[in-house]
Amino acid sequence: MIDKGIQHINKSISKNFNDKDFLELFNKGGLAFLFRIGGQIMGFLLTFVIAYFFGANGLGDYVLAIVVLKIFTLISKLGLDTASIKYIASYAAEQKDKSIALFRSRSIVLILVMSIISSLIMYFGSDYIALFITANPYHIRITSFFILPMAIFIFHYQNMRGLKQIGGYSFFFWMSQALFSLISILILTLFTRDSNVPLYSYLISLVIVSILSVAVFTYFFRNHFNITNTSDNTTESFKSILSVSLPLMLAQAVHFIMSWTDKLMLGILDSPDVIAGLSSNSAQIGVYHTAFKLSMFATIGLMAVKSIASPKFAELYKKNDIKALQKVTQQSTQLIFWTTLPLVVVFMFFSDFLMGLFGEEFKVGVFAFIVLSFGRIVVSFSGAAGNLLQMCGRQVIFMNVAIIGSIINIILNFSLIPIYGINGSAIATMVSIVVFNLLLVYFVKREFGFYTFYIPFQKSNTL
Repeated sequence: MIDKGIQHINKSISKNFNDKDFLELFNKGGLAFLFRIGGQIMGFLLTFVIAYFFGANGLGDYVLAIVVLKIFTLISKLGLDTASIKYIASYAAEQKDKSIALFRSRSIVLILVMSIISSLIMYFGSDYIALFITANPYHIRITSFFILPMAIFIFHYQNMRGLKQIGGYSFFFWMSQALFSLISILILTLFTRDSNVPLYSYLISLVIVSILSVAVFTYFFRNHFNITNTSDNTTESFKSILSVSLPLMLAQAVHFIMSWTDKLMLGILDSPDVIAGLSSNSAQIGVYHTAFKLSMFATIGLMAVKSIASPKFAELYKKNDIKALQKVTQQSTQLIFWTTLPLVVVFMFFSDFLMGLFGEEFKVGVFAFIVLSFGRIVVSFSGAAGNLLQMCGRQVIFMNVAIIGSIINIILNFSLIPIYGINGSAIATMVSIVVFNLLLVYFVKREFGFYTFYIPFQKSNTL
């Protein structure tokens, strides 16, 4: 049985490495994989440094401020960052260079207007926001000035993704912020141990990466594209752009809820973890955030492969090549699964040691870490189903599925946090992620006629 399984894997590997689409996924995904690893290491070191110098409470305050900034930035982007992958990948495939420039300029105008509005709301509403989530109002006010840099940064690295510049995209998405935050915090802690240092470091890094992302994209675009091509007359109106981006923004919003509701609700709700020894709601957020970040190591393969697969999905769908779309989708899932499984196994055996690296108070999050890691296995089985739906004109379906997942997450967090604290939040997050991904797989099957699932050692999964 084992021999047959090994033979199947060898045969599948040999076949895949003779396929040009798989090689594109592997080669470019491999580059993204390296940046993903580097980013995870930087993120781990950053979390470790904050936890070491400022404790679970300081880490929790830092996380809450960033969550609020991300919420308002999400609104300011209007879904244009995700829409840019679809638009730019399609235009690039058709050699419509001028259309890329027009789309980018109009998108920036929209982002600028919305960022100013969001900053004003966040600044003047800081006291109310802070009271609701037990955050520091000063943190809310100061971060309100950084909505535009964050929105511009995210928009431009997604532009690179649309152009299949996976190296540039991967560096900015996975590594840049953690790298410059880590450098900033190490420098600042030489002079002061003020509790605001972690947040200051994050904001400094945000300005740096925003400027760098614009510079890199501009340099690449000017040197590889010709916007003077008068034969390219395609223009997108503000209305047509928003008709695509707004559903994506809503999908982002509900997906954000799935990713961050647990931390927000830990700040809002009383839990037994605080009573049992953690000093505050911020402290339990710090512990939970650490468990969550560590479990995300298991998604290295998922995020790396999705980086190149998303524009590939858009390109193949544009060509109406469903057979190739199925092949690339299932190849993606194989890569995702085999890079996820070994990491989750390691996490299960060394969970106590890994959480203990951050300090004794963080060991209360061991069970949460195990639960969250287990959820990553289900995600790896499902592959890049969500990205496939979004890149192939099924944004509304993705949004509806995300809404269902978010509702489940909110209900379970509300029910479980008061009883089980961070463990309850981990269970809520894991269950909602599993339901979310299984529903995505179902809708891919309904819309395109194939499953994104990969089940090892099954002959039907040989590509």
